[in-house]
Amino acid sequence: MWILFYPMDTKLILKIVKNEDIIVPTFLKPKQYEVIKKLNQNQKLNENEKRYLRGDIRKKLFLLEKLLNETQAQTKLSTFLNSIDTYYITGLDALKHNGYGWFFETKIIEVINTKIEGNIFIDDKTIKLIRVKSIKNCQNIIDKDTHIKYATNEQIFQDTNLTHNRYTKQIWKNMLERYRKSFISNFEKYKHLISDIKDIDYSKYGV
Repeated sequence: MWILFYPMDTKLILKIVKNEDIIVPTFLKPKQYEVIKKLNQNQKLNENEKRYLRGDIRKKLFLLEKLLNETQAQTKLSTFLNSIDTYYITGLDALKHNGYGWFFETKIIEVINTKIEGNIFIDDKTIKLIRVKSIKNCQNIIDKDTHIKYATNEQIFQDTNLTHNRYTKQIWKNMLERYRKSFISNFEKYKHLISDIKDIDYSKYGV
């Protein structure tokens, strides 16, 4: 059976088959698509098709599955956060969203809000909720695709006083030293922190 070569949710296979006009040839070549189509119909693959499945197709399916899972998790997070309304994400996840530390696989998402204190879990992520009286003067930006609110880089540093996350603070300083004026608009205000740069053990951040 094909599952010996690629143990994947058959729902994903079906989605690919139903969206041929989008998938082919942008993501999958016509011959690769035909292999997926045969899998959906539970047809036996020939040896050449099995080689396709073990090679490029397998890599592409893993990537597509990962992207879909991330999108679903983000949708769940967005739905939950919208129910809070007055919030924004800070910490390493906000840094990653802002284009710095794109390689982080954050396990904990820190959320500043005015309603809830504690932790909840969405898929493999821990959502740490930090309650404050007001976020009126906090700087945040809204992602145009997900509509999730994220702290600006300057705000992330200020929030470490609330989260007490010294790892985030140290990474922030490293980003400041590396990117300087492109990292924050008011570089003069923070440049004195560059003298306090330490080596970072990125394994502590899920990398």
